[in-house]
Amino acid sequence: MANRNGVAFSSVFLALTSLLFACQSNAQQAVDGKINPYCVTALDKPFCTEIVKAADTWQEAITEVLSDTIMQTKMAEPIMANLLITLPSTTDAKLKDDIGSGCRKSYNDALETLKEVEELLKTGDKTKSANIKLSSAMSRLDDCEDEFNKTPMPTEFATFYEGSKKLLSTCLAVERTRPDLV
Repeated sequence: MANRNGVAFSSVFLALTSLLFACQSNAQQAVDGKINPYCVTALDKPFCTEIVKAADTWQEAITEVLSDTIMQTKMAEPIMANLLITLPSTTDAKLKDDIGSGCRKSYNDALETLKEVEELLKTGDKTKSANIKLSSAMSRLDDCEDEFNKTPMPTEFATFYEGSKKLLSTCLAVERTRPDLV
């Protein structure tokens, strides 16, 4: 069973890593120096531009990046199932349990918050609270990173975590270009 979970984890990890690197590589080639107007505040403008390249409106841009972010966050569950296996064998059992439960809760909370943002945007976000909720989801991911204060984050999980943060950061950047906010 552990071997099958390891294969599933590796497959998910490889797929996500390939997707992120492909997007980054394609963004460099496809953008030709043009930054999408919805990506002007993004930390990685070419990456953002690649994600929202098919969008003609802000609503399409935010929907695309939010959808990708939700999909990435949903993939945390199989990764969390294998996270404890990838921690060093010398890691204390209680610490392993704390990390596993803490990160699982962080990603679940972030996912619920992202779904709330999705609903807000579908109804027009009249309260203009999407930005606050996206920032909250980012904080929840930071809580997961904090769980690793006594042991290093496994490389595979660190890559997934950084990809999650990059997508969420891109989501925040696109949200900040909302036409009725600028």
